[in-house]
Amino acid sequence: MEEAAVGMVALDPMGRVTLVNPRAVDLLEVDVHVGRPLPASGMLGEELASWLRTFMDGDDEEADAELHSGSRRVRVRARRLGTSATQGGTVVALEDVTDELRTERVLAWGEMARQVAHEVKNPLTPIKLSVQHIRRAWEDRRPDFGDILGRNADAMLKEIDRLAAIAKTFSRFGAPSEYDAVPLAAVDLAAVVDEVLTLYETSEGAVRFRREIEPGLPAVQARVPELKEVLVNLLENARVACAAGGSVQVDVARDGDQGLLLRVVDDGAGIPDPLVGRVFEPHFSTRSTGTGLGLPIVRRLVQSWGGEVLLESSVGVGTAVTLKLRAWTGQPGTRG
Repeated sequence: MEEAAVGMVALDPMGRVTLVNPRAVDLLEVDVHVGRPLPASGMLGEELASWLRTFMDGDDEEADAELHSGSRRVRVRARRLGTSATQGGTVVALEDVTDELRTERVLAWGEMARQVAHEVKNPLTPIKLSVQHIRRAWEDRRPDFGDILGRNADAMLKEIDRLAAIAKTFSRFGAPSEYDAVPLAAVDLAAVVDEVLTLYETSEGAVRFRREIEPGLPAVQARVPELKEVLVNLLENARVACAAGGSVQVDVARDGDQGLLLRVVDDGAGIPDPLVGRVFEPHFSTRSTGTGLGLPIVRRLVQSWGGEVLLESSVGVGTAVTLKLRAWTGQPGTRG
């Protein structure tokens, strides 16, 4: 244990340290004393202490999380010694996964560069063909040149709009949010859901949208423009997944005392099990069109509010996306 590359800490039922190895001390960057609780100081210590309190107060036999300490990312695993009934203490493993995540990030950006090139190439081809058509018509002094110019100009403008949308989507995922300078605030989740859903419910589409919102809900910690973007992404995914006559259900309810749940459930085709784990990859899409960034953007934004995104899907049954959002407490916080 002394030479282990993974930090190890053993705690008694009261949360006091009974054993700690040097690697754990290095990762925590504070002195850890046997017989005392883990220090709740420093960027990692504060997150770890809060997470451990939640774990030790609960009934789970084991749990894991990924905590942030500046640019460092530390994976934490906790397991009870015995059961919650026997109160045998807890063992905690700390592993620095910064390099692993950095490698994944480099690979993801490489794949994203390939995807950008692919997406940009598609609109460029019709633009080029339109320009060539206009030039030939001009050189041939076509009597219907005005009509040809108008049709091709309209086509080019549509492709330019498409390019702009592609650029916005990729920059939205790749660069810090334009709202990052705006602090998190109390947001009326029910009001935002009502506003966005009204647009879908009044459209003449083949998919029905329904809602069920628990009354008297507290505000959540978020940013209004981002919350609207997240909801539109989820509703669009659900709408596209449904066949004519399909339905999308949106539910908003309390999640204990600490937050709210927003669920978007469709009865569409569903996602095969081997692909469910890949839907949050920045280049992956189950459709033949699109940038494959909708759900990654959703997760990135929700996590920036201190929330969590969960997805369940069954082929032939449909897909459910659940957002676990923090209730506003008067001061922005983050979830590890």
